[in-house]
Formats: sequence, structure tokens, C-alpha cells
Amino acid sequence: MPTPELTPADWVNISLTEALLARDGPPLYVAARLGCLAAVKVMCEAGTNVEVFGPKKERPLHAAAAGGHESICATLVSAGCDVDAQDEDGNTPLITAVLNGHPGPVELLLAVGADIEIARLDGMTAIHIAQLPGTPKGIYELIMLGQEEF
Repeated sequence: MPTPELTPADWVNISLTEALLARDGPPLYVAARLGCLAAVKVMCEAGTNVEVFGPKKERPLHAAAAGGHESICATLVSAGCDVDAQDEDGNTPLITAVLNGHPGPVELLLAVGADIEIARLDGMTAIHIAQLPGTPKGIYELIMLGQEEF
């Protein structure tokens, strides 16, 4: 489906949204962290840089994965986000989703080809983290299925 043309009112709303969100970091990163799907969609459609950095060099996809915002993850992936981007600790969005116990983003990221063997600075991969005590069984099973396909 083609993207509709943005009206002058849309551009005003984009500008206002970006200004409000920018108080806490890059607007797209903050919108992804807060779970603001409409804001993320509008900013992606407007051509906002999808690879901006939040704290610790986390990107919007990390923030969405950490919050369990599967629809936002899907929107960011469709907009061209690097699914294997690493933050300053080496966490990928997949690792971030596993650490935070969110199966929706884990499943989505695996489906779009996220690399389960990328290691953090401490050497741990999504596979290692999924095996830690306290990791939800469903996430462990998703990662093990991803390992079999890899």
C-alpha cells in the first residue's frame, strides 16, 4: 500500500511530537521506548533517521525490544533498522528482548533473521542468556528453535 502524502498539518504534528520527545533523547528513540506506535510510524514515514542513539548507544529498536513493543519493532524493521546493531555493551535488539523477557519481539527478530550468535562484550550470546535461570520458557524455546535454523 503506498504511503499517503503528508499534509502541512501532519508536518506540524511531526515537528511538535519531535520537540516534545526530544527533551529525553532523540525523538524516535523516546517514542520507541515509551511505546508510542503512532509517533514511531509518523517519524519513520517522514524519513527520520532510524539509527539514532539513545543512552549507551542503544537504538530505537533496542528500546522497543526492551519494552516488549512488538508492533514498534516491526515498524522499525520495515523502516530499515539494523536488526543486529549492538549497543556499547554489545547487546543486540534480540539480546535486549531476551534479557527483558519479551517473547513477541524475540519471535519477530528471529523471523527477520537476527543473528543469535552475536556476542556481547562479556562473550554471552542470545543463546547463553536464554539459558540463564529466570528466562521465560517460551523465550528459551524460541531461541533454541532459532539455533536449529541457524
